[in-house]
Amino acid sequence: MVIRKSSEQKGGRWIRSVKVSETGLVRGENQDSVLVGSISGLYCVADGMGGGAEGARASAMVCEEVYRAVSRSRGDFASQMEFVEFGLQEANAKIYNYAKLHDYRQMGSTAAILIFDKPESGRAAICHVGDTRVYRIRDGLATLLTRDHTVGMELGALLSPKHADDMKERSHPLAHVLTRAVGTDRRANPEWRKIDVAKGDRFLICSDGVHDVLSDTLIGFLAGYGPLEDVKSRLDSTIVENGAPDNYSFILLSVGEDE
Repeated sequence: MVIRKSSEQKGGRWIRSVKVSETGLVRGENQDSVLVGSISGLYCVADGMGGGAEGARASAMVCEEVYRAVSRSRGDFASQMEFVEFGLQEANAKIYNYAKLHDYRQMGSTAAILIFDKPESGRAAICHVGDTRVYRIRDGLATLLTRDHTVGMELGALLSPKHADDMKERSHPLAHVLTRAVGTDRRANPEWRKIDVAKGDRFLICSDGVHDVLSDTLIGFLAGYGPLEDVKSRLDSTIVENGAPDNYSFILLSVGEDE
């Protein structure tokens, strides 16, 4: 599911966006969902799991419930964050109960949500669960702003630097085993982070089908320059050139840039 809204202006600062959500070259169905909302700079990429239509249903529930919740907020940043959390928990309950009702052993979704405060504040907030990521691209360098909730990442934090790096590599099988997801437990356990935002910043929200085949360095190189539509094409074609073994979805945002 993709909810489409036009580019938006928030208090004189333009936040422009482009998005892609594709099945890839191997999978039979796209289980990702993308939300580009006109409500106060709300953006979300969710990657469903559970097989076929149920994975797609789970990720769609995340986007739908978060969008519905934030549309009822007071509009200030604190309220928007509160309602993002509320929407995520609503999605969690619906997915969890749906899976129990239909006797699904595993149904859930990752999520990475980015929400912007008013322009003069120079800040935004990230809420994420699982291994969907948010990058900030500044001066051509991509900085990872989220921490994958995976067995590999959790174990890597307990090991020596050498072994930690091995565990954290996406080629390691444990790097794909999630420790958190929306809908797999009675309550979701999202991680929140506030970040600074400057004019000219770009942000990439992406599912693992993107960051499994593109290194952080390559993301910075591909996304750090040129019009957003050109960047969208570069990212898309490079993912396909690397085999696109999974569904891949991303939202690319620019803050305060001229067209």
